[in-house]
Amino acid sequence: MSRIVESLKELNVKNDMGAHGRDNERADRKIELKLSLEERVSPDENYILSVCGTQSEQEFRIATAVSDDSCVIYSVGESLRRTTTLDHNQAPIVGVKFSSTSKNILYIATNNGLITACDLRAKGKVVAEFKDNTEDGKTKPLASFDLSCDERLMAGGTEHTSGDAFILFWDIRQSSSKTDKNNLLGGYWESHMDDVTCLTFHPDKRNVLASGSTDGLMNIFDLTQSSEDLALTSSLNTESSVDRLGWLTDDSLWCTTHIHTLQLWECEGASAYASFARSDLAVSQTDDPDNCYLVRFHATKAFEPFLLAGSSTAKGENLRCLSVRKNRLEPCYNLVGNKQIVRDSWVHEKSGCLVTVGEKGIVNVWRQAESSTQQSSSHKLLTKIGTGRHHRNKPY
Repeated sequence: MSRIVESLKELNVKNDMGAHGRDNERADRKIELKLSLEERVSPDENYILSVCGTQSEQEFRIATAVSDDSCVIYSVGESLRRTTTLDHNQAPIVGVKFSSTSKNILYIATNNGLITACDLRAKGKVVAEFKDNTEDGKTKPLASFDLSCDERLMAGGTEHTSGDAFILFWDIRQSSSKTDKNNLLGGYWESHMDDVTCLTFHPDKRNVLASGSTDGLMNIFDLTQSSEDLALTSSLNTESSVDRLGWLTDDSLWCTTHIHTLQLWECEGASAYASFARSDLAVSQTDDPDNCYLVRFHATKAFEPFLLAGSSTAKGENLRCLSVRKNRLEPCYNLVGNKQIVRDSWVHEKSGCLVTVGEKGIVNVWRQAESSTQQSSSHKLLTKIGTGRHHRNKPY
């Protein structure tokens, strides 16, 4: 993964400047992303929980997880075309992810502890199942999942259940049909004390996994080790409840919390080297910090790295991209025409499209003008080196 440009080693990250009084300075940097495509996923009052897509081609697919437990697939090019609706799920969807090797295979994880692989060439037929049925046939409720970069390993994070929170592992090459026996490799259960809300494998290192939990910890594991205790290489305390996390560079992470804060961490740091509160999301005098929210941080090549954030006002639903500049968040892209509170977003690298989904069940595709591609080396986020790690005792 490419390094991101502006060194935060040189920055004051105390965030002691208020949001107001910066509008004139920030207005000069705003670049508008044009609303290109829009479609409502259903006429009912369903909202969209999450979105993912394929990266391999200029015309791409996206999968949207809907609150009625269905998953709707679209083809995105000059138009937004619905291709398939998957309605086999028996519980709320907690994650969707396309195969990195085939645009026709989609993995769907549901809260009832089941992960299915669906073949879109066969109208979404379930071709493999992954679950934990080692304990009297009772599956553990899932809260998150991810696939390794080489798509050999799958990890699922569970809710806090029976006094423990688990990270479960499956070998995707040993996928089972509905009639096969258990295909679970094993799991960790001592590193988190509450729901495992997010899992993300390293984009290049197939055996490195980061996890986040409502217990406030972000843990980093080396899966080549023989026990959970040895595998846990770093444990970072956010002092909050982790909502989402992702890899910022090869050895640093971004993290968003359930109280709408953003933290940037070096993997072995004793504390976050940059932290932004909910009040930092208020970028104009019309913004009420209590009505501001963050969606997701994107460390992407298609744009300069940005935090997608929104705010609800009397005039409507605002949406904007904020970049980390010096000791504050500043607007870098403005999105005009948003109609909903956005729940998730995804970037298609080849076309530079930003896809947003949200609480009114609308899929929006935003495209940037040619002049808005900002790939300057002045916007990278280098990590600030720190120390501090601790291990928990008792191996898996």
